[in-house]
Amino acid sequence: MRSFKLITAISCFLIGGSPFASAAIKAPAAPSNLAVKALGVNAFQVSWKDNSKNETGWEIRVSLKGGTPQRFVLVPTPNITTYTVMTNELAGKELVFQMTAYNGVAGQENLSKLTPTVTVRALSPNKFDKPTMLQAKAIDDGRIQLTWVDNATSEGGYQIETRLGTKKWEVLGGLGAGIKFKIITSGYLPSETRSFRVRAFKADKFTPYSNVATATTKAFRAPSSLVVTALREGAFSFKWNDRSAVESGFEIESKVGSGSFQSLGTVAANATTTGSVSGFTPSSSHQFRVRAFRLVGTVRTYSGFSNVISIQSTPLAPPATLAGSPASDSSATLTWVDKSARETGYEILYRVVGTTPFASAFAAANAQTFTVGNLASATTYEFRVSAVVNGFFGNRVASSSYKSVQVRTQEGFVGSFNPPILAGSSFLYPLQVSLPSALTGLTVTGLPAGLTFNSSNGTITGILTTAGAYTATLTATFGDGSTATRSLILKSISPSPAVVQSFAAVSVPIATPKTVSVAGKFSDPDTASAARVTTTLGTFDIILFPYSAPQTVDNFLDYTDAGEYDNVFFHRSPPDFVVQGGGYKYTAASGFTTVNKFVRVLPNEPGLSNVRGTVAMAKMGGQPDSATSEFFINRRNNAANLDVQNGGFTVFGRVPDAGMVVVDQINALPVYNYEITVGTETMALTDVPVNAASAPETLDPTQLVKITSVDAAPILTYEVLSQNTAVATASLTGTDITITAVATGNTTIEVKAIDLDGNTVTQNIAVTVP
Repeated sequence: MRSFKLITAISCFLIGGSPFASAAIKAPAAPSNLAVKALGVNAFQVSWKDNSKNETGWEIRVSLKGGTPQRFVLVPTPNITTYTVMTNELAGKELVFQMTAYNGVAGQENLSKLTPTVTVRALSPNKFDKPTMLQAKAIDDGRIQLTWVDNATSEGGYQIETRLGTKKWEVLGGLGAGIKFKIITSGYLPSETRSFRVRAFKADKFTPYSNVATATTKAFRAPSSLVVTALREGAFSFKWNDRSAVESGFEIESKVGSGSFQSLGTVAANATTTGSVSGFTPSSSHQFRVRAFRLVGTVRTYSGFSNVISIQSTPLAPPATLAGSPASDSSATLTWVDKSARETGYEILYRVVGTTPFASAFAAANAQTFTVGNLASATTYEFRVSAVVNGFFGNRVASSSYKSVQVRTQEGFVGSFNPPILAGSSFLYPLQVSLPSALTGLTVTGLPAGLTFNSSNGTITGILTTAGAYTATLTATFGDGSTATRSLILKSISPSPAVVQSFAAVSVPIATPKTVSVAGKFSDPDTASAARVTTTLGTFDIILFPYSAPQTVDNFLDYTDAGEYDNVFFHRSPPDFVVQGGGYKYTAASGFTTVNKFVRVLPNEPGLSNVRGTVAMAKMGGQPDSATSEFFINRRNNAANLDVQNGGFTVFGRVPDAGMVVVDQINALPVYNYEITVGTETMALTDVPVNAASAPETLDPTQLVKITSVDAAPILTYEVLSQNTAVATASLTGTDITITAVATGNTTIEVKAIDLDGNTVTQNIAVTVP
């Protein structure tokens, strides 16, 4: 059964009481303007002016005329100015009232001075008639106001009853005596129609009921007058008017750009404000609205929405007090004061003074120092530092930059530190420094076999015997005692496959074919392993670089072996930049899902350059060691940007020229920004390529470019050709050559090995048919 409540309640007391001792504390100020109004033969309304700021209650004194007023009741409620006194039936009798304020605990009250006495006569004759003119009026969506005329002079109070429709009447509650009433009842449902009736009572007697009054509560009322205030670093506070009496709470929603409104969460019933709510994207436009909700069992029902507020969030706080100093001939150290509480990292922009484009690097959240490397020696650079909130690279919001600072690197090496080198070919590399006149010594350590350093002329020469990737250390010493150290990266590839072992001559009898294996006869020195990516637009291979990025290659192969790249679509393809995938899947049966993430690639393995055709791992901005499953193919030479950004993007493979035809086709497709739903989460994707004449506004999943499978690719493929098919023929199955004799004689079988770049090498098998 539903419970109801009356907003107004009155206590009743009989004449009686005894004096109490007063505590030795400062007495309150006495009330004034005492007035008493007879409500009936046994009810009196007492009112006064409150002149005290420290009372804990009131003492009301009463006596019949001719007597001295004595304590009638202590009212332990401060700050009120009216009270209804109930007595025995004293029709026509005159009573004398007097009152005082008090403070202190019960039994130790400290009383103020008494007011002057007021004499009033109880009403007569003794009337006990039913109330009339009952009216009911809806106040809001859960409260109804009742008013009626009191036609009794001896009632003890009133009983109010209510019912819903034609259901049984329920007792709502009771009130004390009075001449005219205006009370508010609560606890109803929105849009609920209620009937009411009321009757007077004394002792165990009741008058007849009043007329029946009916009212319907208002519909569930939405909050109004929403005000949103932008606070520091993207935070907001919210304020609204609560117009409902029945809500269980309020839900706040937000919207960014052309997206849909999303819930930010809820606050409790009767709330009209929030504190600071953070987590919003700084320096961006937001829309907000609020609505009330009620819980009906475990199900929420909602009111309409308040007004919608559009507002710009505040920016991130920029760093302060930027300073810089040279750390070496190839690096500079920056320091600043962290003024932001929300940054996920810091973006460092730098360039040679006098040039236009900036390169970038990232420091972690809360950092206040960072060393920028890979700089040219004896060169003056300009640096700027901004706080950022980052997503994947290319998706970040930055604070305003603090003022720039210039730093000149120390004297040291100059020139390229990644010179081209081919195994088996002569190599010459002269070491160069920024200030030759101050140079006092040069050393080189870690050279691979075949190369030597000539300290007299400062050159590295020789012939590299084995293809691979090597790092040598260069050290220069100057007259002032300073030293400079650089790493020389020597990455070598072989231009074509190589013959490892010659075929032995074979004798093939007629009617007895002979099998010769090509296993172990050829190698491709620049390819240790490769993957074949089959897409809905064609197939391309990735030559992997396990010697320069071993952990990254292992990570990629783990995803491949688990089949996690099956049904992945390329979700990002900015024109003439990159083609990116490995994050999201789509199937008609499961819809959009994310790739199951394994352990992150740690540490970052930069070194190889992000030139056209290379494949690198995507990662979180400002977090060099955060790559998981997503990779991208460089559509053009992005070395100037991606080799230095965020610690450098790890290149772990390359796509041969034949495969780049497919990559170029994907990158040439129209792109559009879409939102996809993964489970209950909405994700925004930018520059999504679609296989259509133009990109539609609503994404059609059948137009996505998907990876259907990723498998191991053969490093070498083979072709065989008999020089004299009249003597013997040759066919190839896998890596096995089957030679079939035709007639007595001699011939040769040419075996051609083809690598993934299309380069070839051949050798012959001498065949005798006896």
